[in-house]
Amino acid sequence: MLFDYPRELRTNQALVVGMHAFFVKLGIASPIFIGASDGGMVAQIYTQKYPNEVGGLVLVSTGGMDAATLKTLKKKYFFVPLALWYMAHCNYEKLKPRLIQSGMSHLRNESAEEAAYARDMFETIFKDFQQAKDMHITGLLEDLMNQTPVTEADFRALKGRILLIFPNQDFFSDPMQQDLIKLMQGPQIVYVSGGHLGTVLKAGDYVRGIKKFLEGME
Repeated sequence: MLFDYPRELRTNQALVVGMHAFFVKLGIASPIFIGASDGGMVAQIYTQKYPNEVGGLVLVSTGGMDAATLKTLKKKYFFVPLALWYMAHCNYEKLKPRLIQSGMSHLRNESAEEAAYARDMFETIFKDFQQAKDMHITGLLEDLMNQTPVTEADFRALKGRILLIFPNQDFFSDPMQQDLIKLMQGPQIVYVSGGHLGTVLKAGDYVRGIKKFLEGME
């Protein structure tokens, strides 16, 4: 199941509460989360809030919500409040090419064909992308830095039911990846080649790893 983030939910705490209500409505007692990038961080917040109501975690190309990683990310994302202000006051259509170029900066030694696919993907996404939606998503990203850090204890009940998939040239550094491994207490780990866009450009590698993990859980 894949769902969008309702814009009425403006913080990550509100988001996970809304997700929980969504699962209750559908009768899903122990969802297994497959979260990539900031989605993987939201999955950790959900697990922290509802520790006995998660069936498993697949965290892809992401970092931990631990104190050390959050401190590092705060330094990396110091500009986000200013970016939000600018996004609110700029001509968003003129900003889109710069946002596409920012997305393309995550390429890491991919082939020319893969780079062309990435550009086509970003151009397709941003063709009808709305300013309000982008600001909402960016606001949730900023709010991640305000969360209570997770600890190893938050994931103890999921031991043996966690898969981590790391690109070898990810936005999230090796120290961040190692901190995430420590948080998850002996998770299964899969390494794939490429960078942060690998979930799209090398989707097959990720799907095979996730499928094998889920089949093992059965």
